[in-house]
Amino acid sequence: MKRPRQALALAVAAATLVAAACSDPPTSGGDAARTDGEDDGDGEAGLPECPLDALDEADGPVEVTLWYGGIGGPTEDTLEALVADFNAGQDRVELVASSQGGSFAEVYRKFESAAAADTGQLPDIVMLESTELQSLADGGLVLPAEACMDAAGYEVTDIEPAVRAAFSIDDVLYPGYMNVSSQVLYYNKAHWELAGLDPDETPQTLDEVVEVARTLKERGVSERPLSFKASHAVFVNWLSGEGVDVLDNGNGHDGLATEATLDDPVAVEALETLRQMNDEGLLNAFGNVEGSVDHFLALVTQQSSMLIETSTASATIAQAVEGTITPAEAGIDFDASVIERATLVPGTAPFPGLSRAGQVSAGGAGFFIVGTADPAEQAASWAFLEFMLQPENAQRWHVEGGYLPIVKSVKDEPGVQSFWQDDMAGVLLQPAVDQLADADPDQPGPLAGPYPDLVDGIQGAIEAVLFDGADPAAALAAAQDDVTESLERYAAD
Repeated sequence: MKRPRQALALAVAAATLVAAACSDPPTSGGDAARTDGEDDGDGEAGLPECPLDALDEADGPVEVTLWYGGIGGPTEDTLEALVADFNAGQDRVELVASSQGGSFAEVYRKFESAAAADTGQLPDIVMLESTELQSLADGGLVLPAEACMDAAGYEVTDIEPAVRAAFSIDDVLYPGYMNVSSQVLYYNKAHWELAGLDPDETPQTLDEVVEVARTLKERGVSERPLSFKASHAVFVNWLSGEGVDVLDNGNGHDGLATEATLDDPVAVEALETLRQMNDEGLLNAFGNVEGSVDHFLALVTQQSSMLIETSTASATIAQAVEGTITPAEAGIDFDASVIERATLVPGTAPFPGLSRAGQVSAGGAGFFIVGTADPAEQAASWAFLEFMLQPENAQRWHVEGGYLPIVKSVKDEPGVQSFWQDDMAGVLLQPAVDQLADADPDQPGPLAGPYPDLVDGIQGAIEAVLFDGADPAAALAAAQDDVTESLERYAAD
């Protein structure tokens, strides 16, 4: 892989993506996408067969089950509406969507347990985080959706390149549709005004975040200006934006990752900057606790003026200010007079990188076709995912569901354009849309079988520095050793 140089209604729950629990890895060695073993003429084995004909040959409607979790509110409502419309619009497939828990981790645990029990109770489609991609492929548990795209004549290049890169192994796309988000900077424009800062100018780098935080604190605007949750996703995006891998073998994309490379000078410097901010009282630090919204509340209660979080938080923050200001007042037509009736005037900006803004990789989850399903059920599962990929439905998943558009043409739709201008959530989402379109597909982020251990290692190092006073280099070195041990065990099994 090419690599360049190295209040809010308190009851509102934020959607939090949490890595699934660690488990013993399967044993297929990452070749699940290439099950036929035949050369396709380009020096690579071909895609497995997607049995689309099985749906045509079925006697009556084929019933398929979708397992999902970790979504709620408008996103879950949108999924249920799309499923209902899919069922009503044709008579060959009957899809039943079933929530399996409040987190992606819970869904994965149930999926893993059902697979181990081998009782035939697996769903036909499962929504799981991108962090499970390697283990799903290695276990042969999913049929690469690109095989169905190829069989159906769907042009995979209609999907954003950075999205394809993040959800592929050996250039094979595994899920048939993706719930994509990226990291952005949320900030309170009212605080910018009170501090004498230009609300249209936001920090482009972590160093600039430090300078803005100092200004906000020195001028008495916020007690601890940057609300910061110890997040592996933020840290990995900082490093990948500089071409720095956290795993060997091209971050796991050039071969199975067997060694962590966390103890890197760029990583140490970034963690040292966080430590310095914490020592100066510029950082409002929070541990990464499943379901916690404390880091959001810090922004809303004005303890903090900035927050780095996933773009899916836009709906939560929009709901916080519903009825107090209009989208125009928070967006391009921002007027300081609005501060008189709103203490929170939310804005979003591209993710502040280490050297420049907007350097992100696609994160989120995917809809995977289960590999053990009967041929007719696999074909029926693809029928639903093909339905999701239609521009009008991809638009709904963005506008109503809150995820970023992955089908390129969606961004040009008039309904999407008006959403970005006239809806508060849309105003807040647009910077994430723009930076995803510009994201480097050669920097898709790490790929690992025991990904939860990588998450634990990075977040553990951050928390050790911020909460226990550990030395950044020592914390990263210890995490590197632990993650390497996990990678070695996975590779050996």
